Amino acid sequence: MSTKPGQSHFNGFALVPSERKARVVEASITWNYTTWLNIAFLGLAALLVWRFLKTGGPEMLRMMNEPPPAEAH
Repeated sequence: MSTKPGQSHFNGFALVPSERKARVVEASITWNYTTWLNIAFLGLAALLVWRFLKTGGPEMLRMMNEPPPAEAH
């Protein structure tokens, strides 16, 4: 059996466990507190985008992209 590069170092320093007690579980979608936080912040983001659009945000950004009038200097 061939070893991968660097694997012999782990064996030499006894860093490889002799027993493996790993469990493999099926991943599933769960509704926990992070799910509700994600939904709440998506709602907040939608509210802020709506407010930006209703209060003239796109027009303000277009105005900021134009050079200032000559008499403003």
